[in-house]
Amino acid sequence: MTAAIVTDILDALGVRPDRVLTLKDVQSGNSSWLVETHGGALVVLRRYHDQATRDELGYEHAVLRHLSQLGWLVPVPESDLLRQDRRWFCLTRFVPGDAVTNCSVEQQRQRGRALAQLHLALRGLHLRIGQRHRWQPQHRGVTVHTNIEWEACLRNLSQADPRLAAWAEKAAIDTHAALAAIGAHELPVDVVHGDFAEWNVHYQHGKLVGVIDFGLTHADSRPYELAIARTYRAPETISAYRDELTLHGWPLTPVEEAAIEPLHRAFRVDMAAWQVHHGQRTGSYDLAMIERQLARTGTSPP
Repeated sequence: MTAAIVTDILDALGVRPDRVLTLKDVQSGNSSWLVETHGGALVVLRRYHDQATRDELGYEHAVLRHLSQLGWLVPVPESDLLRQDRRWFCLTRFVPGDAVTNCSVEQQRQRGRALAQLHLALRGLHLRIGQRHRWQPQHRGVTVHTNIEWEACLRNLSQADPRLAAWAEKAAIDTHAALAAIGAHELPVDVVHGDFAEWNVHYQHGKLVGVIDFGLTHADSRPYELAIARTYRAPETISAYRDELTLHGWPLTPVEEAAIEPLHRAFRVDMAAWQVHHGQRTGSYDLAMIERQLARTGTSPP
């Protein structure tokens, strides 16, 4: 997006910038610009992905406002939503610090404790705000996105690569069977962050200061959050998470513990489904990425 367009959007939002720095500019995806105002304040201009709806963004903003009121440093909206050129824009709070992808052991523990504290802060919120529009818990379907038709994905993928389509179908069946075997239908749900990975947790001087990117927040299970947070590669994170929740009298149940591994596999099937859905819309399939996701499901190719 050109500097002139950014300036026009900021003007429509009532902001006169001294400086604008592009953080991320993706044609169809989420994008953001760091804005320094005349008063020296820092805010972030957010442009949401091209499939975002007002209802979905309203849900995300409700979660952010709830956490901000509880003292969490998150990108809470600081303006109304603005619709321009068929995209939604909003000013959000600037969250300082930086993500650390090569976390120390102590930072991994911090992330685990923070995730537990986040879940405690969100506990029961779904009873007030319900489920995000066009979303569902991962254990209730092949994909968390209710607007993705799995059978249509398989049909379209089979035209591009029959082997991958057969693999995807088998992975979905195997994953569903694994979840059914442990009684995953009994999993309780609450609002989750949806992507509490290292790149969305900000540190400053070695200490955790804020959490960003609630673009996937919705009502789902705690083991789903642990799977999508990639805790399988950070044992200190999940250990600290368990300890913190036990300390507060809300430990993971046996069913939740048993669901972590199959939900990680289900998450990978979901990622493959999203890639196929994206390919349907754009007319171009990233077959290498689809295969990479299927390879992580634990299901062997046919």
